[in-house]
Amino acid sequence: MMIAAYGTAVPGGIFMPSIFLGACGGGALGLCFREALPESWDIQPGLYALIGATAMLGGVFRSSISLVVIMVEGTGGITFVFCIIVAVVVSNAVSSWLQKHGVYHMDLNRNEHVAYLSGKFILVILVFWLFWLFWLFWYRTCTGNWTDDVVFCAQGNRRGNSRCSPPGT
Repeated sequence: MMIAAYGTAVPGGIFMPSIFLGACGGGALGLCFREALPESWDIQPGLYALIGATAMLGGVFRSSISLVVIMVEGTGGITFVFCIIVAVVVSNAVSSWLQKHGVYHMDLNRNEHVAYLSGKFILVILVFWLFWLFWLFWYRTCTGNWTDDVVFCAQGNRRGNSRCSPPGT
């Protein structure tokens, strides 16, 4: 089903088959565990289906954080968030060991007309944000409550004052 959906290029062609295949595999594993292990363990095949679907999506698409949020919000199962995170991390590690890139990244590599951001540009943005966070932390620890200063500065600029200094200076 995944091969047919991916080959025909239908909308959502590989997302739903990935969920279906992962849920079937996880649910089957849950049923096997429920039959093999004692009843006192209270094995829930539906939970294994959820974890299997999450792991399959994590391995195919390599979208970690958004996938965890989608699965937790979609199922309302906040109690299973640790299991979902572990499934995504393990599936990403295994799929990275088997193939360097995810499905969408490989599709973009095949298309010659897609403009990419260079790795240097992303590194510059990352360094900028790190310096900004460091400055914000330093400013807050050196001056105390920085939110009052920011509010005063914004109000002063709205009134036409060019000087932005904290109250009492």
